[in-house]
Amino acid sequence: MSSVLLSIGLALSSACGPVACGSPGIADTAEMALARTLEQPAARGDDKAGESDLIDEALGYLGVRYRLGGASRERGVDCANLVRLVFREERGLDLPWSALQLFHEGIAVPREDLQPGDLVFFKNTYKRGISHVGMYIGGGRFVHAASRKRGVVVSDLSAPYFRAHYAGARRIVDGTGTVVAGG
Repeated sequence: MSSVLLSIGLALSSACGPVACGSPGIADTAEMALARTLEQPAARGDDKAGESDLIDEALGYLGVRYRLGGASRERGVDCANLVRLVFREERGLDLPWSALQLFHEGIAVPREDLQPGDLVFFKNTYKRGISHVGMYIGGGRFVHAASRKRGVVVSDLSAPYFRAHYAGARRIVDGTGTVVAGG
């Protein structure tokens, strides 16, 4: 835990040079420093060994810029394509291109039963209905392509915004009905 605090402290102190402290970039830098520590399975808490490759792949996108319709680390990603790329790389699955389509994949999971690798969905974020998706990484947090300003970040499901817009979660299964992530 002390390394987490040190990382946050270094991020904050180094960011307070020419940029005014308290600017939006400072919080994002600190959040990314904290999120990087989540790459270690022990830090994630409830990660299962079989999901660590999936979570590591998703966390490997931290800091990648957001781009609507984007589908690469180099050019940027949107929320659905982040999920899609991670599952294609780590599980060889070709998932749908939109959050709404992804919402119809797999099996529903109650919020209290979330496992690392489950997909979490949000409604009415920038349009009506299911409009955003991320991947649960454990400890009440998820990785997602947030916005043009923030890019790919880790956020807390209990944050007021995400609590208000939470629409549900899904566990992805393959064509035979076998769970490929989560449970």
